[in-house]
Amino acid sequence: MNREEEYIEYYKKSIEIYEREDFKDIISKKKLLNVKNCYNEYLYWYEHPEWPHKIFRCKKSFCPICNMKNKRMLYYKHKDRALKLEKKYNLFILVLNGNNVEIKTDKINEEIKDNNEKLKILLSRPFIEKVVRGYFKVIEINYTYYDSLPHIHIILFTIKGIYKHFKMSEFKNMITQEWRNLKGFNANVYLKSLGTKEKIEKEVSYLTRHNKKQLYNLLNLDSNVVKVHLEVIQNKRFFVWSKNILKELKLNSYT
Repeated sequence: MNREEEYIEYYKKSIEIYEREDFKDIISKKKLLNVKNCYNEYLYWYEHPEWPHKIFRCKKSFCPICNMKNKRMLYYKHKDRALKLEKKYNLFILVLNGNNVEIKTDKINEEIKDNNEKLKILLSRPFIEKVVRGYFKVIEINYTYYDSLPHIHIILFTIKGIYKHFKMSEFKNMITQEWRNLKGFNANVYLKSLGTKEKIEKEVSYLTRHNKKQLYNLLNLDSNVVKVHLEVIQNKRFFVWSKNILKELKLNSYT
């Protein structure tokens, strides 16, 4: 099966799921029609490769193909921002795990809220404020058939002289101890330097468009996972830049 045929299967699978009775409260008739029109346009192009017109895209996050293409655009936007700052700051990727919770909308939302609140406290600690000048935060949720793991990936923009204050292992241990105290259990913490342009690009690529982040992968898990995920992502910002970094980039806080 080639890529085009895979896309067609993703469309079919999503439409099959969205047409179910239990999805009517999250996928309205209008939203379903958006995906169907998107699919019909793509199918016509696939069956008529000589067709010269640009393919219509619904550009909706609940469309498996547009969701993938939207993430590709996010990659270029966030990568360009990060690279503009690499000469001024040292960049680190920090991963802060939360609790594994049931695949229920309220449980996941509660854990995301708690992670965000605890992160604010962590970033306000004096040892963090001494060296960190801004961040790019990404909320991520890993799903299995039986549970979910809401957690945070955050690129830290630190002063160039950070190593005059902390060794890498010392800085990680301080963050780990503080995060575990805040969360109340031995949560996993990961910290790594992004010392080259290539590492920055690779990390932003993972954060925005990695295969496991794609909606079409959830379609292969379970329809309830898809439903809960679509409910969770409503009216949430999963990619957040700190205000001071946005100001430096001359961007507003909602960009």
